[in-house]
Amino acid sequence: MNNSSKPYKGIPNGISFNHVVQAIQFIDKNSIPKRRNSTRYFLKFNEKLYPPKYTLSTSNVYANKSECLPSYFNVIQAKDFLIRLGFEIIDLGAELKSNYLHTEIIESNNPEGRKIYKLHRRLERDSSIGKSLKKKVIKETGELKCMACNFSFLDFYGDIGNGFIEAHHLIPVSELNGITKTKIKDMVLVYSNCHRMLHESKPLLSTNQLSDLIRRQQ
Repeated sequence: MNNSSKPYKGIPNGISFNHVVQAIQFIDKNSIPKRRNSTRYFLKFNEKLYPPKYTLSTSNVYANKSECLPSYFNVIQAKDFLIRLGFEIIDLGAELKSNYLHTEIIESNNPEGRKIYKLHRRLERDSSIGKSLKKKVIKETGELKCMACNFSFLDFYGDIGNGFIEAHHLIPVSELNGITKTKIKDMVLVYSNCHRMLHESKPLLSTNQLSDLIRRQQ
């Protein structure tokens, strides 16, 4: 399928219920591209789950003869549009929140909010490299997603998550000598939880190894 260059500002006109069903049939035959899956909202159809954004993007092929780029609309717009068409949307985030609210709340044993002053040594990073990597990825793919788990802050949080992701340095700061300059190829973009796991793992994991670990746990 060829991507259209038309800069839509939301869901393209003309997409109907039947176009979405055709897109679902296409996805069933061809599977979902790795970086087009969803992390929170899912379209439920015939007891199967589909990513709203990718499904709508594919629906536009049948409605307007071209597939939409991921940047044409966000997942909130996609799931709201599909609901209006009559489809069922599953919100995994709401289910997780509901489970969290039913857990027991335990009071802290220690007073909180006290000011503690510490003297520490700071090893500085150049944040401009991370910003350059984000711009490069947006230019090439139209969106920012975790390179380990495929999480998208925009898909999950809506507009408030637009442009947000964390830059992970492949070379630990403890191994730098204060002279070496970090290059874009020395960094990857990751979700906050994945970033923490990459730093916590011993020995250190690569993003590919973490991605494999996540798939095995799913």
